[in-house]
Amino acid sequence: MYEEIFAESDEFNGFLKAVRSSGAAHSYLLIGKDSFSAKEMATLFAKALLCPNMCGECEHCKKVSARLHPDVKYFPEGARLLVEDSKKIVDESYTRPIFADKKIFVISDIDLSTEEAQNKLLKSLEEPSEGVYYILTTSNIEKVLPTIRSRCNKIEIKPVEKEKIAALLRGDEMTKALAVSLGGGYVSRSFELAKKRNLVEIAELGVGLLKDLSSSKEAVRWVRKIVDLKADVSLLIEVCNVAIEDALLVKTDKDACIRLEVLRLQIEEAAKALSIKCLSSLCGVLTKAVRDLSYNVNLPLVADNMVMNILEVKYLCK
Repeated sequence: MYEEIFAESDEFNGFLKAVRSSGAAHSYLLIGKDSFSAKEMATLFAKALLCPNMCGECEHCKKVSARLHPDVKYFPEGARLLVEDSKKIVDESYTRPIFADKKIFVISDIDLSTEEAQNKLLKSLEEPSEGVYYILTTSNIEKVLPTIRSRCNKIEIKPVEKEKIAALLRGDEMTKALAVSLGGGYVSRSFELAKKRNLVEIAELGVGLLKDLSSSKEAVRWVRKIVDLKADVSLLIEVCNVAIEDALLVKTDKDACIRLEVLRLQIEEAAKALSIKCLSSLCGVLTKAVRDLSYNVNLPLVADNMVMNILEVKYLCK
């Protein structure tokens, strides 16, 4: 079901046009913040190399879709590419394909690999064997060696249109709408969010912190709600940040398109109650909370500090 989304993308169609006309390059680096999308696109590229018609019916198409094609090799075999993986890739690049006239190596998340593993691939990328193709993916190009980057044709994977993602999600409409909005056009992120049964609760709590929290008498109740979220506190803070961005947009243009459209009424109330200075200052409070979480500060303490700091900002900006 994902293939249809990526097959319609400009990135893939540009690649397919090259395959059908001038021919494909021997190495590609697919760059996308969503690792899942980049991996799915890499498989689609492999299929196009073996069947430029993308018929979906031939053995090449069927075997690639099932990830059973003997001439399409997927690496790494573990969590990240190691020197042993690279050695295996280099060795296998010299053997003839079994089923097709090409051999394709799909190497995911090259940015997570060791420097030694990347260096081991350099010569193969620079001087590929006849009929051998490399498709690498990364979600952080800065961690890919410059020598690897220079040897690959770089293609940036853009976010997917939200309507297309929404059509694939299951669940109640509000959860789906929030998953798509917070997912930012990234398929795996949206699917991950759509699985959360308490996503609506988290979103409403995040907006509520901005809109409804008004006195220290309520602090204990709000802190308890935050602590109860446990691992989802980071998501709560993300929602708060999005809500602030939306509220700032609404303050400048009441009809502005906002990300949390399903919570527009609450966002408009927050925008009416809070000044631009207040909203901007609250961003600093949330940044501190994120930093404290990254430092493994005790969660109840993080929650307490965040609530009290929000109250302080609201008071000072009255």
